[in-house]
Amino acid sequence: MSQIEERTMSGRRVLSATPPEPHDAAGVGAILNAVMPLHKENSEEIGYLHDFRRGKQPIIDRVKEVRPEINNIIVENRAAEIVEFKKGYEHSHPILYTNESKDGDKGEAVVVLNSYARADCKDEKDQELADWIYTCGTSYRICLPNKEPTVDDPPYFTDVMDPRYTFVVYSNEIGKRPLVAGSYVSRTVENDKGEEEDETVYGIYTAGNKYTWVMAEGDDDFIETPPETEEANPVGMIPIIEYPLNDARLGYVELCMPLFNAINKLDSNRLDGIEQFVQALLVFVNCELPTEMDNDGNPVKNKYGQAVKVIPKSGDAIDIKSNGGTDAADVKYLVSQLDQSDAQITKEDLQNAVYEICGVPSRKDRAGGGDTGQAVVLRDGWGAAEARAKSTEKMFRKSEYEYLKIVLHICRYLPGRVESVGDLTLLDIGVSFVRTRTDGMFTKAQTLQILLSCGVEPEESYKHAEIFGDPSAVWAKSKEWQDSDAQYIENKLRMARILEGDHDEEPLVEDAPTETAQQQM
Repeated sequence: MSQIEERTMSGRRVLSATPPEPHDAAGVGAILNAVMPLHKENSEEIGYLHDFRRGKQPIIDRVKEVRPEINNIIVENRAAEIVEFKKGYEHSHPILYTNESKDGDKGEAVVVLNSYARADCKDEKDQELADWIYTCGTSYRICLPNKEPTVDDPPYFTDVMDPRYTFVVYSNEIGKRPLVAGSYVSRTVENDKGEEEDETVYGIYTAGNKYTWVMAEGDDDFIETPPETEEANPVGMIPIIEYPLNDARLGYVELCMPLFNAINKLDSNRLDGIEQFVQALLVFVNCELPTEMDNDGNPVKNKYGQAVKVIPKSGDAIDIKSNGGTDAADVKYLVSQLDQSDAQITKEDLQNAVYEICGVPSRKDRAGGGDTGQAVVLRDGWGAAEARAKSTEKMFRKSEYEYLKIVLHICRYLPGRVESVGDLTLLDIGVSFVRTRTDGMFTKAQTLQILLSCGVEPEESYKHAEIFGDPSAVWAKSKEWQDSDAQYIENKLRMARILEGDHDEEPLVEDAPTETAQQQM
């Protein structure tokens, strides 16, 4: 009935190379010559997935061969739905940095680090990063020193790079450390003859240097063409960090692309079926349609030499004859309606497959009278969504620590050092992903109470209860509140003993009670 060109993909290719000796411009050029063909393939696929997520899907180019005048094209953009859910569920709240040490001064430095992230609008940039990650399987962030920060700016700035024009090359050796990273842009310039030419500008980073290559359109030899500029890397490490969704760099769009296309086909064909039912063929039984004549009174014939019939204004029509022509003449509509209930079952099956593969809760109303809250969470897929989010967190956290290395390096060693960060190290920082944690609150509160009553260290109990985004900070505030209230209550008891005549009591410790303590007394 139709012809649609579809594609299948299996993730992005990881760019890797053997570390050159020495690691100079010629060595970097050799690496770029080796990996750029693979990057171009990644770039083309990322562009296709990006367009697919925006609604440019194969159904748009459908060619219908039978009754081509009835060709409805419906794009039910489930790909965008999946990406938006993942982005909202896993990145709707800002990522928090927590103090993993027992040093209170370092806790204050972590607070400053969170303030820098807020001033850099990191939560909005994380949303943009997540958009690329879930669409095409990977994304990139760059972090560079802020050369002239004001009192309102952090000492660094970050930006989300377009993965179609950004890449990181890793070492083949153990550890897979980044060797080279870069990005590029195309531009049109005027040559010496006044003619316009297209060229590409590459900004390439190694740990020690930054190179700029300016290449004419179609020129891809980085050894024959030397870099236009070479300067010291101001950061001292590669400032571009890759954020992959998984090891295969496989995004959710390509993961279910055949199912998305099938849903579009089904919707389009269903609408075609309804329209074809309304525009049914008019059948003339044992009676003929008149033949179309030209200006000379001769019958008009088609390319097969058959006479062309005059079609009624009501629509398409055909004439047929029964065997022997003994039946009475008749005119009627040829009607065959699509079974909408079967089509709907097929569509729901496709949608459920998409939700299960991507770890998205089902939208289907399946309420049961005896269902508990936790049973509903597990049945409708919220448990699977949370499990998938925790798996994604691990990959994101790994890249986030690489980003924090650059941030701390900028704050420590570059001109205009920020003293408030002090001697904070990566070992002192935790990365906390905050999501809505009110589900099963009663069970979690009971778990916390049981852990505390069993003598489990309070800070660890707060972490395992999974109620708070930053359990260490909550425990520190709770401990301060508890100590204050305990001291106030002890003072009141000692005052009562003194009033009863016990003169051996030590002087009272003056401490302002909290509002809660006053209510308890």
